[in-house]
Order: sequence, then structure tokens, then C-alpha cells
Amino acid sequence: MACFEENNPCDIPTGAVLGALGELFPGIGAGDLRFLYHGTYNVFEVRGGYIFKFPDRSLRNERGLNLIRRENSVLELLRPHVSVEVPRFEFVSSDPGLPFVGYRKIEGVSLSRCYEDADGGRRLSVARRLGRFLSELHSPEVYRAYTARWPSGFTPDSHRRYWESYHRRLGEEVYPRLTQAQREWMDELFTGFLKDDGNFRFAPRVAHCDLDATNVLVDPSSFRVTGVIDFEEARVWDPAADLLFYGEGPEFRERLLSGYSLPTGPNLEQRTRFLHDRAPLIYIQTGIDLGYPSMVDAGFEMLSIRMAGSSDRNC
Repeated sequence: MACFEENNPCDIPTGAVLGALGELFPGIGAGDLRFLYHGTYNVFEVRGGYIFKFPDRSLRNERGLNLIRRENSVLELLRPHVSVEVPRFEFVSSDPGLPFVGYRKIEGVSLSRCYEDADGGRRLSVARRLGRFLSELHSPEVYRAYTARWPSGFTPDSHRRYWESYHRRLGEEVYPRLTQAQREWMDELFTGFLKDDGNFRFAPRVAHCDLDATNVLVDPSSFRVTGVIDFEEARVWDPAADLLFYGEGPEFRERLLSGYSLPTGPNLEQRTRFLHDRAPLIYIQTGIDLGYPSMVDAGFEMLSIRMAGSSDRNC
């Protein structure tokens, strides 16, 4: 299954993008833009050397501007601590009516676009490199630096309360759209996760929180990891959120974990499986909230795959 974001059409007019970029790139035209994907942002490659991100229409406001500014600050904090390249924002707009950000393109392509072309050895090399990167990101040093700047009230207990509240909200907003079998499956998923105290004995860390093969850049010839992108959801959380990668197969995930040098805490498999399997409901609920029927449909398609016991790669 292809990711929703990779098939989601652009929702900002080309004229608006060109108008915003005109002062930065004199003489820019539609031929200088290449639309890449639309998730939280509409993402464009500009003149082959820059990446510009324009928030989804629901975020073309003060919230979107604040999201961009926060991501910029997080990247500045993380950069000295990680050995993989991350975006360095060069252009940050100040207009809440049309917020955007731009940075020099990190060379490489998304792992999702070339994974099938790689042999087993190259795939496992990428996995181990990701394990080392995540060891850096999840380190106590990054956690201390982050919480010194942005004090966090997040604890394993608050994590449990969050998912309890989330489950109740699903019951009100999403469950009426589910079949009986879908409700039972999701109830079992949440109940099994919430009742096990071992799932709430991890050490909180700074996590990417949206890490999959679409956000990992590699050289398509050598499969060297060249960068990690899209940190807008980074926050203090359960670090298990970054250790999913079920869709790339058990060997990939095992090699990633072999390169991960930090304690994972108890019940890693249950924690990661829960975070992986609850993903369809994010699409369904967000699609309902924003009035995006195609996003709701993508969530239901993903839910069917999860219920069948499969893992849809890259999502």
C-alpha cells in the first residue's frame, strides 16, 4: 500500500507558491517547481536544489507558522548531537497567512522509493545505520538539552492517561463508523496495551515520532544514509515510536535494533506493535476532523491490512 501522503494531491495553488518565492528566486516559473508530496506540508523541490514546505490548508495560519518555527528550533538543538544530516532551514516566512520554510536539498532519495531495488546486504546496512542514528537522537544528552529549553510534563503515567483519553475519544468519534469486528479488534488492541504496567516503565526520550522509510534519505547507488527529514512531530515521548519499521521485514528491524545501543525498556515488542497498529485510526480521525474523505478512506484501507496481520511498508 502506498502512503496516503505520497498520493495526496497538492492543496495550494501554484500561483500562491510562485508569489511567495518570487523575491527569493527572481524569474521563478512553474517549471522550476516539482511537487513531491502532501502530508502536514505541501512539499516542493525548487530549481533542483531547494526544498520548500507549505503547510496543509488547515495550518495556513498562526498554528502553521508556529509549527515551522518550532521545528526550526528543534533542528538547531539536535544538529550537534546527531551524525546524520538533518535540514538546515534558510528561509522561514513570517506571514501566518502563508507560512512556509525552505532549505537546501539533502542529496538522496527516500528509502521508500528505492527499498525494493536494494539487495539484502544494503538494506541491513541502512537498518544498522538508523539504529546508530536513533541511539544519538534518543540519548540522555539530547533529552537533557531539549527539556532544559522546553520543560516537559511528559511521564510514562501521563502517556497512559493520554491513550486512555484517546481510546474514549475514538469511541465517540470513530467507532460509530466501524464494523463490529473492527471495534472488537481495536478494543482488544487498546485494552491489552493499557492494562499491562510494563508498557509504562520506559525512560522518556526525544523521539522523531514520524519516522518511517519515507523520511529516511539514501544515496540510491550506494544506499548510504544521507539524511533524515520531517521533524515537525518531534517531542518527548516513548522512544519505541521510532523503532517500528515492521513493513521492511523482520531482518531489517532486527538489524536496526542491533545497532541501537540504548536500553529499550520492558515490553518493546508490545509497545511498538501497539503504536504500529493504532496508526489507521489517526488517519480516520484526522480525516473526519479536517473533512478529508480520502484520508478517511486511506485509514480504513490501512485498518484492513492491520487486521489481516500484515504490515504496509512506508506508512
